[in-house]
Amino acid sequence: MLPPTTDNLLLGRQLRCPEGALAKEVGAYIFASNRNMIERSIDCLPLSGVKQLLEIGFGNGAHLPYLFAKAPHLHYTGIERSEAMIADATALNAELVEQGKAVFLHALTEELPPLPYESFGVCFCVNTYYFITNLRAYFAQVYSLLRQGGSFVLGAIGKEFGERMPFTKEVFTFYTPEQLQELLLSVGFTAFDLQTFTEEIPTKRGTTIERPFQVITVRK
Repeated sequence: MLPPTTDNLLLGRQLRCPEGALAKEVGAYIFASNRNMIERSIDCLPLSGVKQLLEIGFGNGAHLPYLFAKAPHLHYTGIERSEAMIADATALNAELVEQGKAVFLHALTEELPPLPYESFGVCFCVNTYYFITNLRAYFAQVYSLLRQGGSFVLGAIGKEFGERMPFTKEVFTFYTPEQLQELLLSVGFTAFDLQTFTEEIPTKRGTTIERPFQVITVRK
């Protein structure tokens, strides 16, 4: 699927927070171009016995059927900056919302909205950390929301690859796994685990390139 705009700086801003006339197309593009990474990250979630799950940056929420097929017992809480994505996710997952299994919350700033401390068994995010200015403080907030023994799973594009992309010149900040490990452990997480993957993605020229990505898991 081709990007919904050829303006790379505009695309980068829209990837951070889809809004306006392009929002729906951007949301569909985010899911189509990152579906494999999202599903591999979900595959890494330790879901056994988990009832309350938190996701940060759910986009249009088109991946929720895949998640609930693995763990139909879950109660899902999603946090998203984009009001347009909240509307799309609510429409796409109307049955889950009506059943009280999913709730989508708006984050007005980089900080997480008020949530009960130590209430989630798992938190995950995919392609989200790049847009956080104070990543250590953000990880500390995630830590406070997890139950003792809970897990945080982070899926992300490799730093070297990400920095070469033409739309990442603004608003994106990439970290190496070692840098992420240092930040995560500094706020109290333990048991750092790194899994690396490679996938083929299409280019504008009709060819494909290999994109490395990683899934990091830590535990409280």
